[in-house]
Amino acid sequence: MRKHLLLFLLICPSMAFSQESAFDIWLGELRAEAVERGFSEEAIQSAFSEISAPVERIVTNDRNQAEVVQTYDDYLTARVSEWKEVNGKSRIEENRALLDEIEQAYGVQARFIVSIWGMETNFGTFPIRESVFSSLATLAYDRRRADYFRAEFFSALEILDSGFPTYEQMKSSWAGAMGQSQFMPSNYLRYAVDFDGDGQRDIWNNEADVLASIANYLSSFGWSDDETWGRPVTLPTTNEGEFRDNNSASLEPDQRCRSYRSIGPWKDLQQWQELGVRRADGSDLPGRSIPAALITADAGDGEAYLVYRNFCSIMRFNPAFKYALSIGLLSDLLDSN
Repeated sequence: MRKHLLLFLLICPSMAFSQESAFDIWLGELRAEAVERGFSEEAIQSAFSEISAPVERIVTNDRNQAEVVQTYDDYLTARVSEWKEVNGKSRIEENRALLDEIEQAYGVQARFIVSIWGMETNFGTFPIRESVFSSLATLAYDRRRADYFRAEFFSALEILDSGFPTYEQMKSSWAGAMGQSQFMPSNYLRYAVDFDGDGQRDIWNNEADVLASIANYLSSFGWSDDETWGRPVTLPTTNEGEFRDNNSASLEPDQRCRSYRSIGPWKDLQQWQELGVRRADGSDLPGRSIPAALITADAGDGEAYLVYRNFCSIMRFNPAFKYALSIGLLSDLLDSN
């Protein structure tokens, strides 16, 4: 592992290792661990067959993700597009019977399932070409989130060793997210489903499995089909930060929301109404009594959102406000009600 390599370099300071040599040593240790874990030689041979020196493009992408470097306006404008609205509505109609069945099984509304499908891979049309093992090896070697991606590498190896999919089918994004639903390997093992009963959990080519797996994922994190994600709102003040961080009469966050402390205080929806928050069109908030939290967008732009507990379920897919807002706003465009 990395500490062994560092120790060697301290003992032998005269040895000038290139980045490639250091990576080769690290990769050998990764392979040895795969053997120790008991994976088959066939799976190990395939997984390591195309791994070469770290791919700088992947490391650069990891450090410049859109959720971090783009403004809310740029991010949401690019993703909540007319193209996604038109194609999302079309996909819902094309898959109406299947989506009704999935909604019945998992209690997740079709518009949210299709919104995630659209946001992740443009409804399955975006080309996914990276080798999951090559991507994960680069990210596991990099220091930023090494332990996380190393664990994902072995999860991917577990999938390959199971007999489905084949090595050639295991294509991913640069981050190691696989298939049309963009599941990380560990999430594939936990949440991917064989909805059509053909014996394979195929999130690469089988739309029934893709859509049901997304629904199962959201359902597993407490999705409530009697609530939406939240809504755009207007505030009674231009001091967005102070208003958002007002802790008076705050509620204990729902279990699924406790990890996301940066969301800010939760209040009953009717408390927000009393504080002067209104729908985007200026009308009163819904009369329901449910927990809600306030999120503001770019400083000074006046954009704000009240989010509900389902927002936290969406963030399990990608723990970024901008991403979860894009799913919620697109789902509103796809809502036929």
